[in-house]
Amino acid sequence: MNTQTQTLTDQLLSIITAKCAAPDDTTAETPFEVLDIDSLVLVEVAVALSRRYDVTVTDDELREAGNVAGTVALLEAKGVRA
Repeated sequence: MNTQTQTLTDQLLSIITAKCAAPDDTTAETPFEVLDIDSLVLVEVAVALSRRYDVTVTDDELREAGNVAGTVALLEAKGVRA
């Protein structure tokens, strides 16, 4: 994992743990469903990511990404750099 990806991963883990009170031992590979993230939280995270990184992110994209690692890949595909 390169430094750019690691930084973005750390940022996203921070957002996810803050928005859904995820345990501190949550990793980039922890599935959102294991964290009991419901659709409302996914919408909140999508809005937060859209604002923070100035790209459009939908809750459906987050659901499909499945975890922080998948979300990082999604954001990088949209041109986001940490």
